[in-house]
Amino acid sequence: MRNIKYRLNGTVCDGLRFGLLGNFLDKGGVIHMGLKKNVRTVFLLTAILIAMMGSGCAMFKKRPLLVPRESGDTLVEITDPNQLPKFQDDYSRDSLLSSIDNSLDYFKRVKANPYGFHMTGFSHESLEDTLKFFREGFLRCRDAEELNDFIIKNFRVFQAIGKAYEGQVHFTGYGTPIYDGSLTLTGEFRYPLYKIPSDFKKPYYTRREIEERGLLKGNEIAYLKSKLDAYLIHVQGSGQIKLPSGEMVYVGYGADSGHKYNSIGRMLVMDGKIPEEELTLSTLINYFEQHPNELDYYLRKNDRFIFFKRVNYATPYGSIGVPVTPMRSIATDKKVFPAGGLAFSVIEPKKAKKTWKFWEKGKSEAGKSFFVLDQDTGSAIQTPARADVYFGIGDQAMYEAGNLNTFGQLYYLLRR
Repeated sequence: MRNIKYRLNGTVCDGLRFGLLGNFLDKGGVIHMGLKKNVRTVFLLTAILIAMMGSGCAMFKKRPLLVPRESGDTLVEITDPNQLPKFQDDYSRDSLLSSIDNSLDYFKRVKANPYGFHMTGFSHESLEDTLKFFREGFLRCRDAEELNDFIIKNFRVFQAIGKAYEGQVHFTGYGTPIYDGSLTLTGEFRYPLYKIPSDFKKPYYTRREIEERGLLKGNEIAYLKSKLDAYLIHVQGSGQIKLPSGEMVYVGYGADSGHKYNSIGRMLVMDGKIPEEELTLSTLINYFEQHPNELDYYLRKNDRFIFFKRVNYATPYGSIGVPVTPMRSIATDKKVFPAGGLAFSVIEPKKAKKTWKFWEKGKSEAGKSFFVLDQDTGSAIQTPARADVYFGIGDQAMYEAGNLNTFGQLYYLLRR
């Protein structure tokens, strides 16, 4: 049996369940003896609720809960074959093989887990063995059905507990932007990216303190046209800068100030500036283009500040020290998920009312399922309920990444 329990999930019925019945039940759900005079009311309410159950009220729909075997576990093994997803991969074989090889390089280089994730069965050795065995079998499988059968027969499947142990994971996207810029301050390029200063230690100064007091003067490594562009490279953690000469400069993550990350997109939603279902990178950029005077106000509410370094490679590297692969690398919280591990993601269509052009033209309403490797992390990607998919380099990748804001399931594989 799968390790699940069931929750009564209420919608319009919740007001009755927690309102009226809440007045009559104690913490254990027992009728108070002092309410004998209201016994007729209790029986009446009971009759109403039984009738509602029989009529299929949404309150009594069963929602499976994932119950960890041990306290603190963030993955639950699925032992009921009927609860397994269909292991169908929607992206190229070559990209998956390349990403697997990158994770194998990580396991060859790092022999001990440097992160905080610990769960029975998930060792460096077992994760590496899983990748090798999967790679061999993946190459032998001739079609999707063979691949699905191969996985079911040969792998243990663990689902991320997600939010509230319901298995729902919030998926977003990230990428590597390309911006016009300069290595020197000019009238056109005025907004700097900074290297790690000589007095750096955590926690460093906040974004507001750095900007208002000019604390990083002399540490500039590049300049961009737009303050928002510079900030977005902070969010993505790396970027490419096209100089006036046409030369490309690559910048990567150097360090952070040690302060908590606050999403300006989330703040705009909370302030009623952008409806939650319409929040994308495009709508955020459009908002500040229309309200430029609000940009500093929101940016400085995020104390976290990123320092950069010049790098000599175009493809960014993830937190485990390997190149990230478009639609194959994910960023997660490495305290709750296994670094370098093989996973399978099932992402639902976006719930926004507008046409969703997240994946590709002509397929805006479809969800996706695909294998991924856990190779990166991010300050905004915390808890078992978050995952960030890497989309690639350039404007199109950034557009697609910025439009991913939906839910799904995340499964990790271990060889039996």
